[in-house]
Amino acid sequence: MFFLYDYVLYLLVVPALLFVFSFKKSNNILETVFSQAVIKQLVLHPQLIQASMRYRYFLLVISLMIIALARPVYLKQNTVIKQMSSSAVIALDVSESMNSSDIYPSRFTLAKEKLVKLIEKAEHLHAGVLLFAKNSYMLYPLSEDTQALAYMLKNAQIKQKFEPNTNLFGVFEASEKMLHTEKTKNIILLSDGGEDVTRVDETAYIRKNHLRLYVIDFASRKNNALNNMVQKSHGYYTKYQWGEGDIEKILNAIQKSSQKISADAYDMKQYQELFMYPLGLALLILYFVFILGLKKKHTVKLTVLFALMQLTFLNTPVNAGAFDFITLQKAKSFYAKKQYEQAVECYKKLKPTSAVNYNIANALYKKHEYLQAIKYYKKALGKDKLFNAKIYHNIGNCYVQRGKLELAKSQFEHSLQLHVFDKTKKNLQIITQELKKRKKLKKIFSRGTAKVCFKNRLEQMNNDYKVSSKYKIKLQKLVLSEEEKWIKIIQKQKTPVFLQKIRTKRSSSDSKKPW
Repeated sequence: MFFLYDYVLYLLVVPALLFVFSFKKSNNILETVFSQAVIKQLVLHPQLIQASMRYRYFLLVISLMIIALARPVYLKQNTVIKQMSSSAVIALDVSESMNSSDIYPSRFTLAKEKLVKLIEKAEHLHAGVLLFAKNSYMLYPLSEDTQALAYMLKNAQIKQKFEPNTNLFGVFEASEKMLHTEKTKNIILLSDGGEDVTRVDETAYIRKNHLRLYVIDFASRKNNALNNMVQKSHGYYTKYQWGEGDIEKILNAIQKSSQKISADAYDMKQYQELFMYPLGLALLILYFVFILGLKKKHTVKLTVLFALMQLTFLNTPVNAGAFDFITLQKAKSFYAKKQYEQAVECYKKLKPTSAVNYNIANALYKKHEYLQAIKYYKKALGKDKLFNAKIYHNIGNCYVQRGKLELAKSQFEHSLQLHVFDKTKKNLQIITQELKKRKKLKKIFSRGTAKVCFKNRLEQMNNDYKVSSKYKIKLQKLVLSEEEKWIKIIQKQKTPVFLQKIRTKRSSSDSKKPW
């Protein structure tokens, strides 16, 4: 056993000193004036414990409370959590040869798409991006936030003009600088490899600096020089594939090699709290010292108060569960009575589990607060595929109520991927038909023909498909709002890219040749 806040124990000096001074004899003023028989008559409620002893017991109570404040604990469990993570520089070749159209539309276009997919799938990877031709340029430094990195790459607009030559030695040296402080030094090369020549110096540099090379080759023929360097560095080499098989092979190879390297360990300690024992003993002493000798009615009141205080020392989750059960029953009762506002308030008092968030979302849906309902539906998502399928179905219904049919369609499709519900399937069919109708009407409206033509066509659509009056109201939403127009403009815009040139000393022999 030990104390988490041992410095609090210094406060024990105060009650200790007071306890020592309490033994100093002092005559009672009443004893100097009256006899013991008269004193007994003057005292209204004689106590069984003398005042001096009661004072010392009170000092003991204070001492026990100070000990409780110091948080006595014992080590219940010591868990060492290992976090496997690797660092990698993804180097994209931007030399002139990557503009070759033997892969439509070009090798570079396919390589850039592979780069984005690679980062999206690299969950446990500290990734940085490097562009290289004759010189090397850092696009993004090493980052754990691969989702943000993938988003920036999708919207990046690279307008810089690069050199036509390929300098592999430069990219290895630049990558080593970016990975200098990392435990794992991986380089993922997306390139056609340049000239297929012997690369003795590059191979020696890779082995000297413990770099591990992984290559996706975009050349029409296999580059033996690249393959040889990969084998010497114990990496992995693969030709490009139209699917994602090449990316998965690279990531699996990195994961296998990372398991051989010691991972970062985090020491997680779990303590068993013991403060309730000195605190409970202090309250028990207070009870017996200050209750004994009082009138019966006061004794009963204080006994009840003490019993309520003892509830704090029972197992907290049991009490919480009992009160949560009552709150949960109230919430269900309010929901059944269609008192959704009160139901939401009760549910929010409970621990925010997936089930509670799901029930809150259902109540908000009934209140027609669809945006808030979507928010809580998303919070309710977990690992259960069947439950998630129901959530995505309900989110789709929320978007339908908001008139966002495209978003509703994507949610229904997502739900069906997890589990096939008949209701979801039917809703998806209805939404798909509705979107087709809107597309036809929008085409007619955008042609700029006479309004009479649009009106006649609309009447014909109503007769053919028996469109309800609600649909006529929704026709007004075909014209985008100002907010939606601006969002579409922003989505089309590309983010400008700023590159940092990394100075390297050595160059490959073929980088000096004219392209």
